[in-house]
Amino acid sequence: MKTGVLLLLVSLLCAEKAQGLRCYQCVATATPETCQPTTCSDTNGVCVTQEIKSTVESYKMTLISKFCYPTCPDKEYPENLEILGVTVNSKISCCNTDLCNAAGATGGSIWTLAGVLVFSLGSVLLQAWL
Repeated sequence: MKTGVLLLLVSLLCAEKAQGLRCYQCVATATPETCQPTTCSDTNGVCVTQEIKSTVESYKMTLISKFCYPTCPDKEYPENLEILGVTVNSKISCCNTDLCNAAGATGGSIWTLAGVLVFSLGSVLLQAWL
């Protein structure tokens, strides 16, 4: 019985990783709150956020893209460019935990929270049976 409970706890804690990394995804949006969570393919190991700010005279515009990618994109290109009077600033950030490329802070995925709860309850039950 104790072995069965222990195996159940281990399988629940590993379930999130078996599902793959989850990242927010959207392309060139002015409202990053509209980005939707997606499960990345097995070959993608990081969540990427790219922020592009462009300025033409006094008009400013910011577009955000969020996506899954195998590795963090090369950051050796110039961050600031000026082309025909248009100033473009590009910033890339990468992370590798579920939904880490959110617009704001998140409490983690529901599977992580469920795993922590089950693990905590399981620890108490195992100690009671020992």
